[in-house]
Amino acid sequence: MQGIDSRQAASVATVSLFAALSGFLILIVAARTLSAPDNADFLAFWGALFAVYGVLNGVAAESTRAVGQRLMGPVETGSSGSTAANALVAGAVMACLIAGVSVPFSIGGSAQQWLIIIILLVASLFVAVHAGLSGALQAMDQWHAYSKLLLLESGLRLAAVAAAAVLGLGLAGLETACLAALLAWPVLVLFSPAARAGLGARADVRPGALLKRTGQACASAAASAALVVSYPLLVKITTSAEEFSTAAPVLLAISLTRAPIMLPLVAFQGLAITAVMRAEEGRGFRALRRPLLAVLLMGSAGAVLAWWIGPRLMLFFGSDYRIEGWVLAALTVATAGVAVLTLTGTALLATGRHRAYTAGWVTASVLAFLILLLPYSTEVRCVMSLLTGPMAGIAIHFRALKSGRRGAAS
Repeated sequence: MQGIDSRQAASVATVSLFAALSGFLILIVAARTLSAPDNADFLAFWGALFAVYGVLNGVAAESTRAVGQRLMGPVETGSSGSTAANALVAGAVMACLIAGVSVPFSIGGSAQQWLIIIILLVASLFVAVHAGLSGALQAMDQWHAYSKLLLLESGLRLAAVAAAAVLGLGLAGLETACLAALLAWPVLVLFSPAARAGLGARADVRPGALLKRTGQACASAAASAALVVSYPLLVKITTSAEEFSTAAPVLLAISLTRAPIMLPLVAFQGLAITAVMRAEEGRGFRALRRPLLAVLLMGSAGAVLAWWIGPRLMLFFGSDYRIEGWVLAALTVATAGVAVLTLTGTALLATGRHRAYTAGWVTASVLAFLILLLPYSTEVRCVMSLLTGPMAGIAIHFRALKSGRRGAAS
């Protein structure tokens, strides 16, 4: 593991920026193409789809750790686990969980409900392998191949959604078009030797231990996904149908204020994990000082810009998307809090302290959900929950990080 050089870092940063912009463009396309109620449903679907990505990000994190540790040595004696096979098992388990939860409640439901279930089931299998390959490439310092994987994923999704909008396929068409991103890793593996090597990467532990650690990482990632990517679903659950039909502006504002900070951060998460792993005992958290400072500066500057020009930018999506500057500024500050929680969690995950990682995210998500139950407007509830929940999780993470001890993957 040699680390990332300036050219590779620039490549990942550029592609991450494109991924963020593509997300923006998809939200713009949906808002300009669909009615406000349909767009609220699309944003809820978007949250559900990226909840799958968020949970299976645990596969990427564990693959980065497992392959990286194998390359650093020493490793367990005996047969080491295949990260690709492990990812496929994780994806199958995810699909079974989705089916078990959603199918009984969708019997007799609309075709739209069943379409979403099918999309999520297919996505579970493909996204899991994508995550396993992504983690292995980062651990192997194959940053150009990793950049191509990110580029293909975001590019295919954007192109398909744009085509669906041009053809006038409506809500179902836009949702189905998101499946195009699942072709990213098969295409890359077909043409890239580095990707094929990543798909064949081995872990530092046996298959059973690898699957157990992956399960722990995914459980931890599920807690973070509830707050980071599936938040619109939490809003939908805690909001009356009548009020939710008018929630598109605030849900879109949450997505727009998050993308500039969270998408690049997620793209570089594997790099952060390897940086902490390489650090000397007790000094892993110091490797995150610069990213933490960058996040806080971006959050502060972004909040000022959001308050100043945000309301006018929102009107670009249509006259139904009026929202006050203070809401946009507060949501931007809240995003910085979620980013700090992500970074502190990364330090814990890299050093094997899964329980502390999970405790912080679960506390943040549960508290955010409880605040959404309060009898205030949607805007006020969202701002309060997204500001308060992450602060509680950060406090738990910092307390665990102060111990400075590396733990087993427990």
